[in-house]
Amino acid sequence: MADGILGLGSSGSVDLNQDLINKLKETETNAYIAPIEKNIEESEATIEAVNEISAKIDEFLSVIEGFDLYNTSTNVFDEVSATTTGTAVSFNAADTSNINPGTIAVTVDQLATKDVYQSDIIADTSATMDSGILSITLGSSTYDFDTTDKTYEEIVTQINYNSSIEASLEQVGDNSYRMIIKSVDTGLDNAITIGQTGDLNLGYDNDLNHVVSAQNMKAKIDGVDYNLSSNKVTMENGLIITAAEKGDASISIERDDTYVIEQINKIATVYNELVELVDSYTRGSEDSPALISDSSTLRGIVGDIKNMFYDTYGLSDEENAFVYGISFNKDGRMEIDAGDLSEALTDNYDDLKELFIGYAEKEGIGTRITAYLDDLDSLDGIMTTYEERLSKQLKDLNDSQEEETERIDTKYQQLASQFAAYTVIITQMENSFSSLKLIMNMDKNDN
Repeated sequence: MADGILGLGSSGSVDLNQDLINKLKETETNAYIAPIEKNIEESEATIEAVNEISAKIDEFLSVIEGFDLYNTSTNVFDEVSATTTGTAVSFNAADTSNINPGTIAVTVDQLATKDVYQSDIIADTSATMDSGILSITLGSSTYDFDTTDKTYEEIVTQINYNSSIEASLEQVGDNSYRMIIKSVDTGLDNAITIGQTGDLNLGYDNDLNHVVSAQNMKAKIDGVDYNLSSNKVTMENGLIITAAEKGDASISIERDDTYVIEQINKIATVYNELVELVDSYTRGSEDSPALISDSSTLRGIVGDIKNMFYDTYGLSDEENAFVYGISFNKDGRMEIDAGDLSEALTDNYDDLKELFIGYAEKEGIGTRITAYLDDLDSLDGIMTTYEERLSKQLKDLNDSQEEETERIDTKYQQLASQFAAYTVIITQMENSFSSLKLIMNMDKNDN
C-alpha cells in the first residue's frame, strides 16, 4: 500500500490522502466485518454454553446408569452393606448382585502358609560359594543352580529368575546373614524341597532351618469344610472371604436401602440442575435475548427425560413413578417425597426395582434413560449433530470474516495506489500550469 505518500508535494491534491482512505476503510469495516465479529462472539458463547449443558448431561448419565439393567457393574438395588463380628476374616465383593441378605458363619482352623527355608549363618555374602548343585523342587519342576565360582549374591539373582520361588540375603546379625528361600504362593501345592550336592552344605537339610512349612487353609463356612491353598475363598455368589487368623467370625449382609434413597435423590438433584441450566441459556427476557436461540434440541432432551418418568413400567404396566413419591412441580422440577420413597423400599422393594431397573422384556426408567442418553453422543446422535452444526456455523463465520477482511484490505490497497497515481498526475498538471503562468506573466511584463 502507498501509505504516507498521498497529498504530498501538491496543494491541489491535498484531499487525496491516507487519512481519507483510512476513514473510508473504517466505515466499510464497521458495515461488513463488525457484524460478523459479533456473530462469532455469540456463536462461541453458544458453544461454550452447550458444552456446559453437555457436561451436565454426562453427569446425569453417570447417576442414572446405576439403575441400568445392563450395567456391567452392580446396580443400585444390588448394593448391600455388611458387618463382621470377630477378627478371623475380612470380606469383599466385586459384584454384589447375587449376594442375598443374611448371616454367614465362618470358623478358621488353619491358615494357608508358604514354605520358608533359611541357610546356616553366612559371614560374607560376596564370597565364592563351595562347589556343588543347589536343587529346588516345587511340584513337578526342579531347578538346579551350579554354585561353582559363584557368590551368594549371584545365586540369589539366578533363583529369582523363577516366578514361583523367592530368594533373598537377609542380615540377621551385625555381621551375619542367611540365604532365605521361600515359595511365592501359599499351600501344599506350593511346597518346596531343597537338595545340596558336592561340597555344598548350606544347612537346608537341617529340620530347624525349615522355619515355616507349607500348609492349606482349613475353614468351615456355613457348615461347609474348605481346604484350599489360598487364604482367600471366592464364593459362587461373588462374596470374597479372606482368612486373617484362626478363630470364629460371622458376616451379616443387609440390603443398602440408604444408598438407594441417596441415589434416587441424586437423580432429582442433577436433573433439576440440568433443567435450570437449559432454562438459563434458552429463555430470554425483554432486556436480554436468550444466549441459545435454537433451543428446541436442548429443551427436547429435557422433555424426553421427563416423559419417561411419566410412562408406565412393569410387565403389566402396573408401575408408575408417582406412586412412589416421585413427581414434577409446575416449574418442571423433580421432587421426591422422602416418606413415600422410604415406605416403598420397605414394603414394595421388588416393585420399586421393577420400576427403575425393569426386565429385558420391559425396561425400567433407569435402563431406558441410560440408553437414551448414551445415544445422544453416538455418531448420529442428537447432541453430536447439534454440536457439529454449531461448530460448522462458527467455522463459516470465521471463513466469512477472513474473506471480508481480505476483500477490504485488497480494495483499499488498490485505492491507495490509485490515489498515489492521481497525485502524481495532478502535481504534474499543477507544475505545467505554474510554468505556463510564469511565461504568461513574462509576456505581459514585456508588453
